[in-house]
Amino acid sequence: MTAWMGTKGFLMAAAMLAAAGCAAVAGTTGISDSSRTGTVHDVRFEERMSPANLRVRVGDEVRWINHRSTPVRLQFLEDALGDVVCQSGFSSLLRRQQESATVKPNESASLCFGKADTIRYNARLDSPVAGGQMIESGTISVIQ
Repeated sequence: MTAWMGTKGFLMAAAMLAAAGCAAVAGTTGISDSSRTGTVHDVRFEERMSPANLRVRVGDEVRWINHRSTPVRLQFLEDALGDVVCQSGFSSLLRRQQESATVKPNESASLCFGKADTIRYNARLDSPVAGGQMIESGTISVIQ
């Protein structure tokens, strides 16, 4: 009987961990599929950021892709992330929204915006030269 209770307890613990994992994954997507347009706009970091200015629709995904050999830090201005409806790469360990993200080489981060607005941000592109950094400004015009 003790072995049965051990197995039952193990199975219950495994089921609870699986449910918690599914809830954590679901919490990172933010909106239902019906709110997303399915359109993805890429901002690439190579020698420079391209494009610096985007025009997107509410629910479109903006994805920043780092093709550089050094990290890129995105910093959003003026409480710009208050109406984000989906995100990847912008959460802290406690699943709280952050106003910045570091995109490592060959990785990406993305956001979807839930209302029409103009979003301003800076991209800090590290240089392989010690102490070197280039700051580029970007704008996302979100329309209905």
